[in-house]
Amino acid sequence: IDVVLIDTTQELADKGKAYSQGILDKAVKKGRSTPEKRDALLAKITAGTDFALLEGCDLVIEAVFEDRAIKADVTRRAEAVLGADKVFASNTSTLPITGLAKASVRPKNFIGLHFFSPVDKMPLVEIIVGAETSDETLARGFDYVLQIGKTPIVVNDSRGFYTSRVFGTYVMEGIAMLKEGVHPRSIEVAGLQAGMPMPPLALQDEVSLSLALHIAEQTKKDLLAEGKPLPAHPGQAVLQHIGGTHGRIGKKAGQGFYDHNGKEKSLWPELTRLYPPKAVQPSQQELVDRLLYVQANEAARCYEEGVVRSVADANIGSIFGWGFAPHQGGALQFINAVGPQRFVERARELAQAHGPRFEPAAIVVKMAQEGGRFEDVV
Repeated sequence: IDVVLIDTTQELADKGKAYSQGILDKAVKKGRSTPEKRDALLAKITAGTDFALLEGCDLVIEAVFEDRAIKADVTRRAEAVLGADKVFASNTSTLPITGLAKASVRPKNFIGLHFFSPVDKMPLVEIIVGAETSDETLARGFDYVLQIGKTPIVVNDSRGFYTSRVFGTYVMEGIAMLKEGVHPRSIEVAGLQAGMPMPPLALQDEVSLSLALHIAEQTKKDLLAEGKPLPAHPGQAVLQHIGGTHGRIGKKAGQGFYDHNGKEKSLWPELTRLYPPKAVQPSQQELVDRLLYVQANEAARCYEEGVVRSVADANIGSIFGWGFAPHQGGALQFINAVGPQRFVERARELAQAHGPRFEPAAIVVKMAQEGGRFEDVV
């Protein structure tokens, strides 16, 4: 596919193209490609700063900072040169598509295409349908995702959509444990024992504390505008303290919950001074349960609310999107395996000990009472 890559400066645009070159250079080095194929592919990428370069494009994917005003400006400038029947997509991870589409002169052609980082390695794309997104636009988005060899799931519009919303419960639960006096090493071991590809504190460093704080701030503004308060979470104060007060914004800065030195990293020694570990530590099983149940319960809520459209998409999205314990078969399949009745019992125990975020989703309570499981009716 011929691609135009636009950034604010030519230097940044060239840097974006250089990322692709780095991937292709590795492929050549490993014998999976040739210099000729690499050069032919790179020739398909035009890097620049002028929005006029977008003229003739079938699809534009906006991937700028998670800020409504910046995204709205990019939408208007891109649509000014796009054909009336072309598709504009946002790669936002949290901001509702219906709200972003208000900056568009053709909201029926506006859709969310949420890629996961690093894009060259992560197989999933979450396609988000806004209130006015047309079926034709959805079909085009779906075709595009298949064309580039990714796995699509389709979700309805909501704050955080499906994957970001549930993924957030995992890292925030680990951060909340730190505040409670659970030793950071125990938290990280529990994440791996639960079957997650990365432990929660390390994962928050990867996605950055500054981004999490910015998203929380944008969410707070949006909810205040709607007359709603930002839901309190015990982990938020820790994020603010480490990322804001101490300026440890994550791996990209070499400092977060960990000290990063190239590929090497170690937990920041000051963590245990700021959040002294309790004399009596919870069992590893308690920590593992918290990390799995909080995710599965939120996934059930997303299904109940119609955010995620099918059980299959919920399970596939959980494994390919943020790596929910693959051996469990997916977040909803985990509830099936535990059994809705036992899940509800354990979730209520956790809610009593750790707060209402563990209160079981109504759909699971109903399953526990009436019998049943998560499955798609074909």
